[in-house]
Amino acid sequence: MFNDQDGIRITPTFYFVQKDGKNRRLVDLYYHSDTARFVKIGSSADVERRNVILNSRLRNVPGQDLVDTSSTLWEMFSGPRGWQVTKQRYMEKYIKDTSKKTYVGGYDVQILTAPLRTFRGNMYGLPAGVDIYRANAAVQQWYGEYSLPAAVYVVPKGTNLAQYGGRLDDKSKVFLKDGYIVVNFTIETIRNGDTSNPYLQYIRRSNSPYYGVYDNQWRDMEGFKSSFTTPYGVTFGSVDGDVLYYNADKSSYDDFNSSGTH
Repeated sequence: MFNDQDGIRITPTFYFVQKDGKNRRLVDLYYHSDTARFVKIGSSADVERRNVILNSRLRNVPGQDLVDTSSTLWEMFSGPRGWQVTKQRYMEKYIKDTSKKTYVGGYDVQILTAPLRTFRGNMYGLPAGVDIYRANAAVQQWYGEYSLPAAVYVVPKGTNLAQYGGRLDDKSKVFLKDGYIVVNFTIETIRNGDTSNPYLQYIRRSNSPYYGVYDNQWRDMEGFKSSFTTPYGVTFGSVDGDVLYYNADKSSYDDFNSSGTH
């Protein structure tokens, strides 16, 4: 997982659950774009492009990780690939490029690629004969970010909004309210750009060649719990991969308002 064509694919699935924690169901999400109303996430009209900057100020990526990663990449690949650039020049360009945008996908799927990966393996005090650069590349951290559109509209999965014609507005009764949107992630590793055959998965699935072989990372490493209780005494059941809850009655527009002094 240290080649240029390796990556992490994150595929969200959307659910709706009532505020009392009951009646969880699959849903489709819609939003308004700059050019169209009620665009379905994952449809051909959903063309929003999401970008991530590795070395953005608020991401707080350790500077030493960038130095070590650039050094390791040059040591591992400059010889086999016949690079003519010096190590110092390569490292300078690598670190400069970490402040550029990297395209990751849209709302329906994202692939974190090599520019969003750092190597974090220990390089010091290793036994004699251990390749310190392979040791550094053996532990990795991948950076990404995910959010839904500022305002989303929730309908039971498979609902055909076209049948409503031009009669839809933001308050139409077809949209689910009084509950939460649950974003569930399927996380897979991609090796050598082969998106059709994921290398590893974060969760064991019955149709996976890795089923029953590797641990369920959510439960065995992340401490995932099958339920949680809110401060208001409401218990919600959780499914492996649940990562985000959005209030279906709110939007980020609610966080802002305009006003004047006179």
